Amino acid sequence: MLRMRLDASQGMAQLTKTLTAFREQAEDERATAAVIELDAGDAADAGGISDAVLPDWPGSVDVHTVNKWERALRQWERLDAVTLVAASGTCGGPAFDLLLAADVRIAAPGLRVALPTASGGFWPGMALHRLAHRVGVSGARRLALCMAGSGTLDADQARELGVVDEMTEALDDRISEILAGSPARGDVRLLRGLIMDAPGTSFEEALGTHLAACDRALRAATTAGSTDTDTGRGER
Repeated sequence: MLRMRLDASQGMAQLTKTLTAFREQAEDERATAAVIELDAGDAADAGGISDAVLPDWPGSVDVHTVNKWERALRQWERLDAVTLVAASGTCGGPAFDLLLAADVRIAAPGLRVALPTASGGFWPGMALHRLAHRVGVSGARRLALCMAGSGTLDADQARELGVVDEMTEALDDRISEILAGSPARGDVRLLRGLIMDAPGTSFEEALGTHLAACDRALRAATTAGSTDTDTGRGER
């Protein structure tokens, strides 16, 4: 398992570089799981701050910078490892993107997520696309059209809307529990792809892909069984 603490108060360009470097490290080390702990940064450490203290997201950037960030998120989202994001404190707009792009999302009870906004409205980044896949059209519409004006989500709201999967006070213990049962590295991308494609694919269209995956699993099981048998004979 590879783990990183990420300062979510950084600008978009720096966050893109940091996320890309972490993803490349996970690939180079063939990690089975990659964990990002979202850090609210120095602003939240002061205690009792208002959400206005957090930097604007995405701030003063051009569309090319936005494109690089979105591509970095997409590569993180498709990593050949289980991805987990744990968030605590008051996290700015990028926390929303990172949470939605992860396989598993955990929040500490005091979490507050500052929603990404632009010109007084919801920031129209790919988080909207992911949100619709994660929580359905109704949930995405409620958040983007009805809750964006509030500026933040607390931990209960984030869980209710599907931005996080669960809350816990023991983040480290819960991360270990979840990742203990994670699939083998080679199976992660396959399983994730089958699940993510399901909402927009008919049964008939999906059947061939799933049968091919089943055939691969059966062949792997047969190979493993043969290896175990040969090993047993050698030991005798």
